[in-house]
Amino acid sequence: MQSIDIQMLPCYASTNKVGMEHITNIVNRVYASSEEGFWMHGAVRTTVAEMAEFTSCNEIAVARSMGEIVGCVRVRRIDQGIGEFGMLAVDDEYQGTGIGRELIRFAEQKCQKEQLRKMQLELLVPQEGSHPAKEILENWYTRIGYQPVHTETIDASFPKLAEMLAIPSKFVVFQKELR
Repeated sequence: MQSIDIQMLPCYASTNKVGMEHITNIVNRVYASSEEGFWMHGAVRTTVAEMAEFTSCNEIAVARSMGEIVGCVRVRRIDQGIGEFGMLAVDDEYQGTGIGRELIRFAEQKCQKEQLRKMQLELLVPQEGSHPAKEILENWYTRIGYQPVHTETIDASFPKLAEMLAIPSKFVVFQKELR
């Protein structure tokens, strides 16, 4: 495997339209397959404008292999003691190589340096039944130390996303103590 370099994107990278499109496309491709059946036809997980906004707020970390961006994660503080990661995505040809784990480790270390005590993530799941990709993610998050702490409705957190759902869904919120 090639060496992987992970860094926060500088705020000014938000003006790089080609770069923002590349990252947005990775996220949308990954989520289209892992959330197949959740969304109405034509719905996309994120937009170039949203990704540029997150980047300008210094919330996007990217993984590079030989200079090319192959994955990303959004990292942010959500309150005094809690950090959160989301939009974790690794380009198809690099999946299963440990890049996702490294992006999470990077996010956790960043939050630890900021004196945060916990890390959080939200996993979109169907309100009833299960989804194969979500079961795999839930098992993986649990294996790396995350525990479900509560559920939230998507309507309250992300009303614009809720309108695009094809099936009733909820967020399972997971947290992990940072040491």
